[in-house]
Amino acid sequence: MTNLAIWDKLGKTDPKHTKPFNRAGGFKGTAVKPVYTEHKMTEVFGPCGTGWGFTEPQFQTVPGSDGQVAVYCWLSLWYVEGGKRSELVPGVGGDMVVVKQSGGLRTDDEAFKKAFTDAIGNAMKHIGMSADVHMGRFDDSKYVDELKAEARRGEHQASTPSMSYADQIQSANTVKGVDEVWERIKFLPEEEMPQAEFDRLHAIYQKRIDALKPAPKTLGAHLDNLERAEKAGASATVPN
Repeated sequence: MTNLAIWDKLGKTDPKHTKPFNRAGGFKGTAVKPVYTEHKMTEVFGPCGTGWGFTEPQFQTVPGSDGQVAVYCWLSLWYVEGGKRSELVPGVGGDMVVVKQSGGLRTDDEAFKKAFTDAIGNAMKHIGMSADVHMGRFDDSKYVDELKAEARRGEHQASTPSMSYADQIQSANTVKGVDEVWERIKFLPEEEMPQAEFDRLHAIYQKRIDALKPAPKTLGAHLDNLERAEKAGASATVPN
């Protein structure tokens, strides 16, 4: 395993699980949803408590100015890699329990939870979690657009059956079914679907559509039907 193996697994962030934030003093950036980072830890290492986890969190409240009170949390993260449990990775987080606002002091009853979440995220950061966000790469719109395109390709591949597109077209038993397969194909970017392959699949698609559409009645078939109807009518007539 290379030194960056875990970092590389955790370092890329799906943009749909982030949101911009602005704080007092002009500080702004990109926040990552905590449940997303926990999902990635579980994806890479296994369930929390088995493949990864953390020590019991410790809390301390600290008085601030003008009656404000801060709370700090610290804990240590661990994970299992190659059947071996890692050393403890420390993390520290904080938030305001009592904060001064224009209307006076306000108490936040979720401050301890926020400090705890902050501490876990801080520890995860040391092993590469969402490194692209912390390294400022989300300030580059081109990079974010590339990540979005990569996420769309991953979702498409996950929803596409393992059989080839040609087999999917041939196995569809209705015109609607063939059209549904084609809808997935025709919006693929050219890097995934070269023009030559696109043209080949379109020919297969058109041939399959033609095979499934009911054949039009020919004039000969129409005359045969009229003749059979006349004969049936004559046989049913009772002579005087």
